[in-house]
Amino acid sequence: MRLLSIFIFSILLVSCAQESASLAQYPTERIDFASKNIFGFENMFGEALDAQPDQDTFGILHFPDNYDPSKQYALVIASHGSANWRDHHRKYLEQIRQAGMMVFAMHAFDARNVSSTVGNQTNVTSETMIYEMAMALRAVWEDPRIDNSKIYAAGWSLGGTAALFNAWIPTQEALYKNGEGFAGYLMWYPGCLALPDLDAWDKDLIQIYIGEEDNWTPAKPCQDLIAKVQTEGGNANIEVYPGAFHSFDSVEPLTLNPNAYSFAQCNFKLSTETKKVYDPNSNTELDFANPDTRTQAYLTCAKKGEVMAGHSPEYKNAAHEHLAKLLPGLL
Repeated sequence: MRLLSIFIFSILLVSCAQESASLAQYPTERIDFASKNIFGFENMFGEALDAQPDQDTFGILHFPDNYDPSKQYALVIASHGSANWRDHHRKYLEQIRQAGMMVFAMHAFDARNVSSTVGNQTNVTSETMIYEMAMALRAVWEDPRIDNSKIYAAGWSLGGTAALFNAWIPTQEALYKNGEGFAGYLMWYPGCLALPDLDAWDKDLIQIYIGEEDNWTPAKPCQDLIAKVQTEGGNANIEVYPGAFHSFDSVEPLTLNPNAYSFAQCNFKLSTETKKVYDPNSNTELDFANPDTRTQAYLTCAKKGEVMAGHSPEYKNAAHEHLAKLLPGLL
């Protein structure tokens, strides 16, 4: 399902995360598509998916400068984090766009009238974001303006988790129905939490940027994952910035976030067989399909009021500089 609304050279980009909207001075286009609201990873697979509530959603397609309609362009499908679109996310979108690529910015929160999931990871679940990124891919796959051999997933924090799980082969087998596929994955401080107990990952580019001191979405599980993917022959890389915290690239100062939960002590896994989250220490399955029991499971290990987040003076531009070297190879 698609409804195209073209606003050439001037569009107010609505963001529930901020009171003031940004005025884009280049062509943009709204694309509506169908998604779902999903509770429980097991409900993202097989017949269980059909029972999940339908949800209309949308994204904004950003065109490069000097757009030529006779050409096909590489595309980045990008997802925001738990506080919706922020200025430091938009800075990357502009960097990618100015490199000559199209950008499709998902607006999952705005479509649901949600401003934030900080301190409440159940009003829009990670499963929903994973699924929605896959549906965004399907929505643009046949677009003649896009070179679908060069579509990349990107995301920050919660959005990075969405990109990461789209790199898991069982997710692709379940949700990509017509040969769709991402050519690579760009992630900033993703939640490498509740990772599958089967290391079956896409061998295309997987690039992570993360602060070493991040205690919202800790770096160590991401480092371990990248090492495993590299061992299996995948093109996986991680940039870890010493002394940097979550959102090290933000324009906002480093502060304590009183509402956020630190997941540094959480060690959940995802069963490849049942697609349910479990505690590997007790081998007990956790009911993530129920918001209350899901929250209770988080509280067994997550600590509120300990998360530091904000820009690192030393590394706030480091990922931009690394990305600048990477982008020419993605065109």
